[in-house]
Amino acid sequence: MNLRSIYEQLGMEAKYEEEVAKLNNRIILIVENFTSKFHKDAVLYNNIYPKLINEFAFLIGESNIYLYKSLAKGYLRLTDFFKSVKGKDAFQTNILNLKCLLEASKEVLLPARYENHYNFIVDEAKRVIEITPIDIGYLFSGDTIIKKGAKELDEKIILDNLTWLSKYHDIKQSFETSLKQYLEKDYPDAITNAYSSLEGLVKTFLNTNKQLDDVEIRKNLINKLGLEADWGQLLYHYSKLAHEFSSRHGKKETGEKFQLTIELVEFYIYITGTFMRLILTLSAKSKGD
Repeated sequence: MNLRSIYEQLGMEAKYEEEVAKLNNRIILIVENFTSKFHKDAVLYNNIYPKLINEFAFLIGESNIYLYKSLAKGYLRLTDFFKSVKGKDAFQTNILNLKCLLEASKEVLLPARYENHYNFIVDEAKRVIEITPIDIGYLFSGDTIIKKGAKELDEKIILDNLTWLSKYHDIKQSFETSLKQYLEKDYPDAITNAYSSLEGLVKTFLNTNKQLDDVEIRKNLINKLGLEADWGQLLYHYSKLAHEFSSRHGKKETGEKFQLTIELVEFYIYITGTFMRLILTLSAKSKGD
């Protein structure tokens, strides 16, 4: 998701900046600890470390000649490329540099049979992403860091809906709460409130008090939206997921909680926003807005 805009519209900017600053500090600590591991082994420090910096510098687009000269003088380290100052620019630099460091480590350390050093940087990078309590727009996948979300989707499905829902206070509040809980990684509650927000809008749209998991309500909604009957299956599974994974239900027969992934919750919110956009667009047309 286009997280910066969503945080700003939800009034969560202060916390976002605070957590990003903490993340920056964690990344720098990882790199410092990673660098210190090389100093314990003279062969590793003299032979492998320069190759690692050379590969890392190539990936981030720095001059290899300058790097080798600086390294010869004994003052260049990996930490020199990571910004310790707070703010968005430092975060973007550090997260992308960490991604490049992972790639460089894979290219240099594994062929040289330094699996322990490689596993250290992978494990620490994964941990620093996963323990961050807010969604920063990146996730750890496999052995690397990837960016996620689409600006165009967020503007149409998330931000526009927040504006359009201003006429429906309670529904907007549920949708905003869902987004905040998603950003704070409270995934079961995010599912619960996403479902509640769409259900509330459907009730208003159809002028009914029946629940969204009612078969007739789903049929009426699909019919009024002008969709083919097969679209009802999507709503059926949407409702089913809410009952299986939400904070209100969300338990297996054994009583064990279902495990939610960030990808599933993001998909669920996008589905919520897509149906909302369709309903709100048709409502505006019918009223001549």
